[in-house]
Amino acid sequence: MEFRCITVRYEVKTNWRATSRFIAFGLVSLLVVLGIPNLFSNSLNASSLDSAQAANTADAVIDWNNTAIATTQGIAAPLQARSLSISHAAIFDAVNAIDRRYTPYAIDTTAPTGTSADAAVASAGYTVLTKLYPAQKENLDKALQASLKKIPDGRAENDGVKLGREVAEKILAIRSKDGWDAKVDYKPATGASAWQPTPPAYTPPIFTQFSNITPFTFQNKEQFQVPTPPAVTSAEYAKDINEVKNVGGRNSKVRNADQTSVAIFWTINTPVLWNAAARSAAIAKGNSLIENARLFALVNFAITDAYIAGYEVKYKYNFLRPVTAIRNAEKIGNPSITADPNWEPLIITPAHPDYISGHSVTSGAAEKILQKFFNSDDVKLSFTFPAGAVTRYYTSFSQISKENENARVWGGIHTRVADIQGTALGHQVAENAFNNSLKPL
Repeated sequence: MEFRCITVRYEVKTNWRATSRFIAFGLVSLLVVLGIPNLFSNSLNASSLDSAQAANTADAVIDWNNTAIATTQGIAAPLQARSLSISHAAIFDAVNAIDRRYTPYAIDTTAPTGTSADAAVASAGYTVLTKLYPAQKENLDKALQASLKKIPDGRAENDGVKLGREVAEKILAIRSKDGWDAKVDYKPATGASAWQPTPPAYTPPIFTQFSNITPFTFQNKEQFQVPTPPAVTSAEYAKDINEVKNVGGRNSKVRNADQTSVAIFWTINTPVLWNAAARSAAIAKGNSLIENARLFALVNFAITDAYIAGYEVKYKYNFLRPVTAIRNAEKIGNPSITADPNWEPLIITPAHPDYISGHSVTSGAAEKILQKFFNSDDVKLSFTFPAGAVTRYYTSFSQISKENENARVWGGIHTRVADIQGTALGHQVAENAFNNSLKPL
């Protein structure tokens, strides 16, 4: 099957009245600190084709990916990624039981001849999402009815529904003990480079347990190599901090309008944008149902595992955020950094350490999976976030990932080295996932 390389103009359209509303400092402060940047949960608009064409080329996997994204809006990105992974694990194993082409994720079973794969997808997605988000059951009931309405009544449909439900229940049982909600004792670091709670809320560190979650695709967190962060007294660190100080400040005189819009746009949960990129590429290529089942499982497995590996690094080094270094520069002993006790970042600093960037590690992981799956870097994607404010246009997966790296610096919340090394770690996680999970038979 040939993949069509599609190009599109890259630009930004910004509604500055809406943007100004969005960056009102007090309005978004607590949400971003808590890791819940999607204030505008109904503002998402992604498209690579016109809506009529997309409706004619989407399949049950893409439909239930959209449903899962809608269901998980408003929750923190790491937890959203885990939910998407569980949903797509169930969907993949159910479809693979009908059209056996790959090694299963966890449930190795064989469906009766003639079982409806579309019914299995809908049932698997529905079962996972209603279990994880029971308050969304009414909407999920409607989504299930819409899916099953397309399938003729009879044994094939019934077998598909049964298969999807049984696979999903087994996946849910496996993942119910993965440690996502474990309590861990956090021990604050000490010294000049130690992370400290950041303004304005000075929230205690979040997701300290996340590195202990059972991964979807790897066994040993030590298999990934990440360099130690630069010494806070080094010239390299001073260069990074001074870049953030100059371009990432709330009142920066050097950051331009496009950079500001990019920083605002990238307060989005990364799983939302990268699943949209996967949908665009899948529709453009014309993937089969089993190909899409594998694609969305791999993308979300890699994103979740990148969070797991990333939080391992974050709390291993407990490295201070730029706002701490800039406000308290005299305490870190670097003569090339001048303190500014009143400095504020453009966006609110999330309540976890700088090194490495969570947005970057997950973007690097998704980028690499998509490149390897399609054997191409090309994608046609536009996406608007928040509502009516910022629309970004992309022509490649690497462009999306690179823009994210810049955004975290321009937003004033990450050093560049934290972004670059985050992306690099994401690439490692994705390489391992693609090479060792859901492999062709």
